Amino acid sequence: MKSSLPGALFQRVADWLRLLRAGNCAVVSLGAYTGYVAGRGGSLPQGVLVAASAALVAAWGNIVNDYFDLESDAISKPWRPLPSRRISPGSAVSASLPLLAAGLALGFLVSPLCGFTAVLASALLFLYSWRVKALGLPGNVLIAFLAALNVVYGALASPEPWRSLLPSAYAFLIILGREVLKGVEDLEGDAARGVKTVASTLGARAALRVSAVLLLAVVALSPLPLLSGYGALYALFAFGGVDAPIALALLKAGPEPRRAWIATRILKVPLLMGLLAFLVGGLA
Repeated sequence: MKSSLPGALFQRVADWLRLLRAGNCAVVSLGAYTGYVAGRGGSLPQGVLVAASAALVAAWGNIVNDYFDLESDAISKPWRPLPSRRISPGSAVSASLPLLAAGLALGFLVSPLCGFTAVLASALLFLYSWRVKALGLPGNVLIAFLAALNVVYGALASPEPWRSLLPSAYAFLIILGREVLKGVEDLEGDAARGVKTVASTLGARAALRVSAVLLLAVVALSPLPLLSGYGALYALFAFGGVDAPIALALLKAGPEPRRAWIATRILKVPLLMGLLAFLVGGLA
C-alpha cells in the first residue's frame, strides 16, 4: 500500500498540471515577459510579476475552457482530467477561483492599467469558452487577439509599451494562421457540429490560402525589427526559428486532415521562437 502512494501522488499532480495546461501557461508567461522586455522594461521583479499574473489568469482560463468543453471532451478526449473524473468539475472550479484572484491581484499590484487589462482578458477568456469558441472564425480571431494582448499586457508595465506592437502582431498572425489551418484538420467534426470555420464554410483549399496569407505576412514582418535596433540574435531566431518552420508548414499543409495536422504541429515552433527572438533581441 505504501509503495503505491508516490505513484498516486504523481498521477494527481500530473492531472492538475494537465488541467492547467502548464506548458501553455509557461508560453503565456514568456509572452508577457517578452512584451515587458520589448517595451524596454528593466526591472526583473516587475517583469516577473506581470509574467506571473498572465500565467495565473491563463491557468484559470484553461480550467474554464475544460469545464465548458466537458460534454464534448467526454466523446473526443475522454482521457482528459475532467471527463475521466480524475478531477471533479466542482474541484476544478473551486481551484480556479484563487488562480484568477491571484492573477488579477498581481496585475493591479504592477499598475492599475495592468489590473484592468487583466480583468478585460479574463472576461474575454470566459466569453471565448462559454460562447465564442463554438462560432468558429470569431473564436479563432478572439484567441489570436488574446495572444497579442498578452504581449501588450507585459509591455504595459514597461516605459515604452508601443514597442510591443511588432511582437504582438507576430503572435496574432501566427495564432490566427494556425487556427484557420486547424479548421482543415477538424473539418469533419466542425461541419457536423455546425461550427463556422473558414474550412467548413468556404472549403479546405480556401482555408489553406487564408492561412498561407496570414503566415506569409509574418515572414514579411521579420526584417522590420532589424530597422529598430534588433541585431544578429534576433535575426538568428526569427529567420531560422520562425520563417523556416513557417515555410516547412506551408509545404506540408494540404486539404487532407492528416497533412493539416502535421502543419499545425510544426506551427507550434514559430510562436515560441518568435517570442524568443524578441526576448533575446531585446536583452542583447
